[in-house]
Parts: sequence; C-alpha cells; structure tokens
Amino acid sequence: MNNLSELIEVAALDRPDASFGTCSQNDSLHRFVERARTVAAQLRDAGFRRGDLVAFIGPNSAGYLVTWMAAQFVGLQTALINPSYPDELLGAMLDNLGARAIFWLGRSPGGLVDRTEAQLDLTGAWQGDVSVQRPLFSRVGLVSDSDGRSADPADVAAYIHTSGTTGLPKFCALSHGYFIRLGRFIADSHGLSRYDRVLSPLPMFHINPMGYGVVGSLTARASLLSMDRFQAQDFWSLVKSHHITAMILHQPPANLLMAKTTRAEAQGHQIRIAFGCVPDFLEKFDIPIGVTGYGSTEAGGLCHTRIVRPDDAEFPPEGPSSMAGQPRSDVEYRIADDGEIWVRGLHHQTLFSGYLRDGEVLAQTDAEGWFRTGDRGRQDSCGNLIFIERMSDSIRVNGEYVPIGFVEERLKRVSSLGEFALWRMDSPARGHEVVLYTTAHHVLESEVHAALFDLPKYMHPTRLIRIEKLPLDTGVGKVQRRLLNDQPRFSEVEL
Repeated sequence: MNNLSELIEVAALDRPDASFGTCSQNDSLHRFVERARTVAAQLRDAGFRRGDLVAFIGPNSAGYLVTWMAAQFVGLQTALINPSYPDELLGAMLDNLGARAIFWLGRSPGGLVDRTEAQLDLTGAWQGDVSVQRPLFSRVGLVSDSDGRSADPADVAAYIHTSGTTGLPKFCALSHGYFIRLGRFIADSHGLSRYDRVLSPLPMFHINPMGYGVVGSLTARASLLSMDRFQAQDFWSLVKSHHITAMILHQPPANLLMAKTTRAEAQGHQIRIAFGCVPDFLEKFDIPIGVTGYGSTEAGGLCHTRIVRPDDAEFPPEGPSSMAGQPRSDVEYRIADDGEIWVRGLHHQTLFSGYLRDGEVLAQTDAEGWFRTGDRGRQDSCGNLIFIERMSDSIRVNGEYVPIGFVEERLKRVSSLGEFALWRMDSPARGHEVVLYTTAHHVLESEVHAALFDLPKYMHPTRLIRIEKLPLDTGVGKVQRRLLNDQPRFSEVEL
C-alpha cells in the first residue's frame, strides 16, 4: 500500500458494507466512496490537481469526511485546522501555510477570503456537491482519475498543527507512508478487524481521530463512526445504538465520562477495547481491555503502547496515564542525560517529515535520525517508557493546546492588568485550566472578558491571582512560568 487513495479503494472493495461517517449521518463504505468520487470529479473540474495544498476548516461531519476522502482521490495535501480559532489566528496560520484554497464547513471564511485563491463551501458535500465561492485558478492539461493513486509514500498527505505554546501553532508535515504505517500499527495493536465498529468521536484536526480512528479503521476494514460533537450526556446511548466494539478516546473526554456518566448508563454496551482509558475507567464501565500510550503528531502519531486491564493496580509514581509502554516495531527511543525522550523511526516514513515554514518543510531530526520530543520521561525496570511531563511551557485544556503567546498579546489590551503571565493548574476533568497571574492591585475583570470575548472558552483564564512580582530568569528576564504556582498569593478570584 503506497498512499491513502489506494487504502480507501482497497478497503471499499474488501468491505463495501462497512459503516462509515458520523453517528448522525452515515452510509455503507461503498456508497460513501461513490459520494467522494463525485466530489473529487468536481474538484478536478474546478482546477485542483495532485499536490495542491488546501486548508480544511470545519467541525466533524459526514460532509467533512466525504471531502477528505475526495481530496485523497485527487491527491491534494490537506491542512486540517481547528475551526474554533478566531480569524486573527487563522489568518496568521494561513499566511504561513500558503494554501491554494480554503475548504470550509459550518462557518463563513469571513476575513480570510483574501488569504487564498479560492474558497469552497462543503455544506453540500454529503449530497455530492461542493460550492465554489470564488473563481478558481485555471489549469490546462489532462485530468486523470489516478491522481491520488500516483502519490508516492514520501509525498505529504496532510498538515496537522501542533501546540504553538508561545507562538503560532506549527504545521507538522505527514506523509502518505506515515499514515499507512500508523494505520497498520493501530489495527494490529488494538486487534481491529472487519467485525469491529470503531467510534472515534474527537475533532478530526487531531492525529488521534484521523490517524488512529479513520486510517486505523480503514486498514482493519472495520466500520468507523465519528461524532458531530462529543457530548457526555448522550455518549453511552449512541455507543449502544450503533453497536460500538472499539473506541478511540484520550484522557480529557475519558475523565469527563468518568465524572458525568454512570455505570448504569453504560450498561449493555459491546465495547471490547478502548484507547486512552486507564483501569479505573475500564472497571467503572465494564470494558475488558484498555490501551494507554505515548506519542505525538511528530513522533509517528503513536510510538508506544501498553495494554491495561480493569484490575491492574501497579502504576508508576507518575500515575496510570503515564504508562507509555513499549515502542512499536518501527520505532526506537532513548532517554537523554537531561531526561528528554528522543525517538527515531526505523523506516523513512515512520515519523513526521518536518515543520512547514515559509512554504518549505524543514526536517527536525538530527544527522542520525533522532527527533527530540520536548517531553521528559524515564525507563522502568522492564524497559517500558514512562512519560513524566512536557519540558516546555505548555497548557492543554480538554486536549486542546492553548497558544500562550497569542492569548497574552490579547491581554495586553487590558490597561488595568499591569505585569502579567498565563500559566496552568492541574484539573482532574480537563487536564489543565488556564490561570492569569498579575502584579496589579485592581484589575477590571470586564476588560479581561472584553479582550478575550471571541476566543474559544478553553483559552480563557478561569481565575485571576495577584502576586507580588513575576519570577523572572536572571539572564534574559523571561518569565519562569513553572515557578508561578509557588508564589505567595495576595488574592484570588474566579473569572
């Protein structure tokens, strides 16, 4: 298997009756692929050709998945972007991306219309019709239905953005070979088969739902369902009504289900394996097998896994969610002297290809092929990797990275704030919560809310804490964020 177009076509031939789409809108894989072929023909007629880079901006939907599949048939490079970002941040990201077109769903591109040559509304994609919002570039030459099938394993298939902890989110270039190898690993490590019905409910602009869920399910010839939006209150009823046997989560939604739903609500499900779930979750909801792991968009998507069971009781001091486990067969790792986790792919397309900057993909591995993850870890006596923490200053709420520098730029508009810095506190349900530290005596909370009103809620600080002074590095004067939580507090209010 060389590319995603081949994977989709072979999966549809092998398992035409598999369900594919979302819980609210799905069809057989055969008919789903036929819809995608119709959209692919429209994209070719509009002038799109293999290698063109397009930005996908929209929430989960069957139309989103149809258009993603159509893009593979044409051979497009797809940049999957968080639709909750404000236009200001999206515009800066698009300028860096250099996409030829925006494919949008569920929101108007608004002030982004001049960032690319064309905009396509995907609202009608489920019916096999995409709407061109602006005149497209013209192309001369033969159009072949095999554009996508001609893609080389080393060709970039997608760009998925990562944290951007103090600057803009960075686009990771992911090859067709990367996805093919990741899909095979997910199918094998989770024992997925044609008899499984996989639920992958998280937003598709992450490697988890797109790589583990969609590509892993296609590889295994399993049925795949997503959710338009993850909601705890109706989660178990959907799991049961759609006869889900495997699900792809991660820690924040699993924590939310633990806090907001009951064992009785889940009773009667058919789930046999769940990714991103620790023993307490498995025990509460009567699931026999869980998979924990370690990885990143850069580090092969998922480079380490460990099987856990409801009665597992021996955890590392860092906790069960840090049981990263053993590396997959095409990855090796080592722990550097400072505790940083380094990973190396044993195949050219195992890790990401690099970060996209100014139209060029810049490799991030050293001369020997090692990628420095920026994570701290250790190895236990059995050779398992234990993940400890991020080494950089990052905040992650419900699985979403908060771009610290971007939010702080907004907060500079608050004249009453004085010297300030954003940092995090641990939250059992959400991973982190954002905290705003300030040295000012009287901050107008209304000004803080006004400065951030159009940003997603997960980017908003949940509390305001007044301290005497910010802890600064003596050399360059940079705020030492990791020391903020230890500072004596004069006052603390919820925002």
